[in-house]
Amino acid sequence: MGLMERFSVDGVAPARRRHHWNDIVSQAFPNVAVDPGEDDFSAHLVRQPLGQLDFAYVHSGPATVCRLPQGRPQQPEEPYFKIHAQHRGSSLNRQGGREAVLSEGDWTLCDSRSPYSITFAETNQMLVVKLPQSLLTRRVPDPDRLVGMRMGAERPESRMLLSMLRSLAPQPDLPGEPGWTGAVADILLDVLALAYRSDTIAGTTGNGSGAAMDGTPTHGALSHWTRQVRGYVDANLRDPGLNSAQVAAALGISPRYVQMAFASLGTTATAYILARRLDLAATTLRSRRDASGASISDIAYDVGFNDLSHFSRSFRAHFGISPRSYRASH
Repeated sequence: MGLMERFSVDGVAPARRRHHWNDIVSQAFPNVAVDPGEDDFSAHLVRQPLGQLDFAYVHSGPATVCRLPQGRPQQPEEPYFKIHAQHRGSSLNRQGGREAVLSEGDWTLCDSRSPYSITFAETNQMLVVKLPQSLLTRRVPDPDRLVGMRMGAERPESRMLLSMLRSLAPQPDLPGEPGWTGAVADILLDVLALAYRSDTIAGTTGNGSGAAMDGTPTHGALSHWTRQVRGYVDANLRDPGLNSAQVAAALGISPRYVQMAFASLGTTATAYILARRLDLAATTLRSRRDASGASISDIAYDVGFNDLSHFSRSFRAHFGISPRSYRASH
């Protein structure tokens, strides 16, 4: 068994964290780049080889992860697949024309050779396992057809897999004998094969309602409901009680659909509503009609805020100046 390695950017100056984190990630996952949501983000990575497998635990703030175009490798490397298992938080995974929104306990298969992206709208924790292609195809023929497919936590096979991955998350006291690591790989692959058995996969092809049998919207349905959700929010921004539960109830969809819709935009309901209200407030502050008419507090309440201090702090954080200075400058 290989040596467990720990990496973190917490001791690095904020201005250098983005570059430093990308150096760390590129060593663990070649041809991958990370775009953090902010410079002073926090991120940790723990990795450990386990026989032919490679385990990693990643904890980071909001970010977007993308596979870079394949360059000329310094050393030939066997193609591999990855299991992306959501330990905490959520993520939007795109590959092969599919979108998989993962919540805690969900997972998906990723092909390291093909373009993909992962968006984390909030702080999250993910377990990643690298599987050599030759090892995976012994149990799961033609894994290319399975990439980007969400495997839900409601399935017993998924719970088995997550339980196993959590028990194997990098730790210093795991046995290193070849027989032990080989047996672990066999068990993991058996669980994967069980999860991808034909009757399970058939259940994800849809049921005519715009959703898979497990309740996950198909790509077309997600795009449709994302437009509906955005339209409802924009039409009701001035309602101080606007939230994701209200959106779900008004559109007659589940709160999970609403969560997925905002995740597909790389954000959350709270963050999206706040940003749209601030944009509306800024538009009002710039207009001639309100340049010398309505007070700052009137405008804040009119666009849906019910706390003037919260509005002022949020406006300054978003635009870099106070609402009063913004009005004067325009």
